Parts: sequence; C-alpha cells; structure tokens
Amino acid sequence: MKKLLLLAVGLAAVFGVAAQPAHKLSKPTKAPARVDIITEQPEGEVLTYTRGGEFLVVSLYGYNATTQTGQTKVCYAPDGKTVYIQDPLAYGEGVGAWVKGELSEDGTTISVPLGQYVSYNEEYDYGLVLAWGASSLVDLGDDFYWLDFVPQEGVEAVTYAVDAAQGTITLQGSEGDAMAEYPNNLNALGLAGVWSDDGTLATLEWNTQWTLLGDAVPAVPANPEALEFFDCGDESGYTRFDFNINLQDVDGNALNSDYVTYSIFTDDDQLFTFDYATYGVGNGFDQDMTEIPYGYSGEDFYLRRVYFYRTNKGDNPMFANRIGIQVYYTVNGVRNASDIIYLDVDSPYDAVSDIHDGKAVASERYYNLAGQQVAQPSGVAIRVTTYADGTTRTTKVVK
Repeated sequence: MKKLLLLAVGLAAVFGVAAQPAHKLSKPTKAPARVDIITEQPEGEVLTYTRGGEFLVVSLYGYNATTQTGQTKVCYAPDGKTVYIQDPLAYGEGVGAWVKGELSEDGTTISVPLGQYVSYNEEYDYGLVLAWGASSLVDLGDDFYWLDFVPQEGVEAVTYAVDAAQGTITLQGSEGDAMAEYPNNLNALGLAGVWSDDGTLATLEWNTQWTLLGDAVPAVPANPEALEFFDCGDESGYTRFDFNINLQDVDGNALNSDYVTYSIFTDDDQLFTFDYATYGVGNGFDQDMTEIPYGYSGEDFYLRRVYFYRTNKGDNPMFANRIGIQVYYTVNGVRNASDIIYLDVDSPYDAVSDIHDGKAVASERYYNLAGQQVAQPSGVAIRVTTYADGTTRTTKVVK
C-alpha cells in the first residue's frame, strides 16, 4: 500500500475517484542528495508539448488503461546536444522532475537513459524510476488478474524520434491498445515507471507522441470537472477536493498550462481564500491566495487536488451544500474564465430529519460498490436519500 503514497497527481482524473488514502503526503521530489533528481528548470530553450498516446496505471482500484493527457516541457541545452524532459511519464505530471537525454547530431532522435528517478519518497527510501519492458497479465481465474512487469533485457535507453517540421516527438518501439477489450487492453510494451525497491509496476505508456504548442493566444477555457470531496471531520488538513482541469479551450484547442490558473468556490459563488497564516509557510507563498497556477505544488496543492485545514462537520463548516472550481486563461492581459463547476456535497448535519434543498429527509440507505446494502458505509459507498415527498437522491460518499 505504501506505493500508493508516492504519486497521486494523476489518478483522480484517470479513475474519477481519489486513488490515494485520505492523508496528505510529503512532496515526492524532496529527495536526499544521494538520489539524482533534477527539480530546477535547466538552462536552455524550453518548449511545451501536449501529450498524446496511451498508458495504464496500477492503483488501489485495480488496473486502468486510457489515453494520455496533459503537457510536458522539453529543454534544449545551450551545448546543442543535451536535452531535459520534465515529467516524461503522463502518470507523474505535476511532480516537476526533469530527466536528462541526448540529442543526436542530426537532431532527429533523443536518447534518454533508463534508471533515472522521476520521483522519490525520502521517508520510505524508494522512488519511481524509468524502465522499458512489457506488462504481463496473469489470469487468476474468475475474472481476476495480476499484472507483472517484464523488463526487456539489454535496453539501456529509450528513444524518441524528433520531427522538427511537424513539431512532434514520438516514442519509438512501443505497442499496445488501450481500447482493446479488457483485459487485453492491459497488454503493452513501452516506457514504464517501476518502484525502485522491488521493481513492481506503477505505470506503462505506449504510442506516445508529444505535439509542440504554438504561441498562446486568448481563449475561453473548457469547463473543469469537480470529482470528489472528502472530509476527515477535523482541522488536521486532511480534507480534500479532487478535480480535473481540461487543458483545452471551448473549441477543443490545446491551452498552454503556463497561462492557466484556477480558484475554488463554495455555495453561492463564494470565493475561497487560502490565507497566508494557515497555508503560506507549507506551500511557499507569502500572501493570501485565491487564484492558483496550474500545477502549483506544495504541502496542500497537487496537480488535481487541494487540501484544506477546515472541516465541513463542525460548528464552522466550509460550506453548506457544494464546492466548485473555475479555470482562467490569461494571455497578453486578456483573462477568460470557464463556468464555475460545482460538486454537490451533503450538508454538514447528519440527522435524517434535516432539510436538503428545501425538502425533508425521510430515510437514508447505504450500498457498497457491489450493490449490497450495508448498515454503515465503509470506504467508498453509495447513499440513497429518500425525501418526504417520495423523491430520491443518490450520492457517493467516502467514510
């Protein structure tokens, strides 16, 4: 289970739920000197690319194969041959680590040595490293499967083809089909992220192609997704909100993440303030903050998640009924915004005689994810609320 504590930056978007325990994590890139991780942007020309291709993720919720999203940066050093790639794995986007590669003399390929760390957990003394190989599906019977990783012997580096005319960088030699019927969609060969302590698989990606982003122009960002709110019930800082920011405008064109910010709202479009006294020191800002840059990281900020030192279950709840997110895209002084997308969250009160949306609650029933009714929810569950007028409401809860 500890493996799930290292990277949570992309899983909410992949699974639509929080694929990590409720507690907060130390930033994985705070590595000791003995581990070679580049966290500062290297010197050189930096270009931004949109991700394309497919990948699979191993998590608490099993295995999932899907398409790559997001962006990566490539830095071409002044020496004309050294190249740095930020977060080469889609799974690790938002960590901010750079790996080192070498550009061929004719500029048509980039070779990236394997074994480089892309994240590291100092507390547990292990990290995520680049590897090349194939996923191996073991049939356990009754539609249960185990996924192993088989490294390809003799491969010491991964190769990308560079097409300067088309503005693309393409991973060479990988294969797979995320759209194939399960479990065949989990069979693939490509660039993997494996855990350094035992070599088990965290992610594998294939058919990867990065496409150069052009100059940023003003655009209206597409609406984000509000995914899940978890309340730990106290002010320890474990209350969280998961969301997904779509790096596209309303016409489907890619946005440059450097110009994307977001804000959190509650109830009747009330702007949430991350005040300096509570959040400043642990997150590296020196004043109250209401607008957060995309990918901003710290003790309480992740790529698709924020934590709050608030509870919604006490005498001073954060909100009554909902929490939301709005995205901004600001280019050349022109600022455009998405709609505020809300997630309906239960009232901070528990009695079944409470009023929900102006209607009296008659009863509440809970079901586990297998559809079985349970007396009390445990983990992720489905709550069916029946109102006095006979109408019902179904919500997902995490206990």
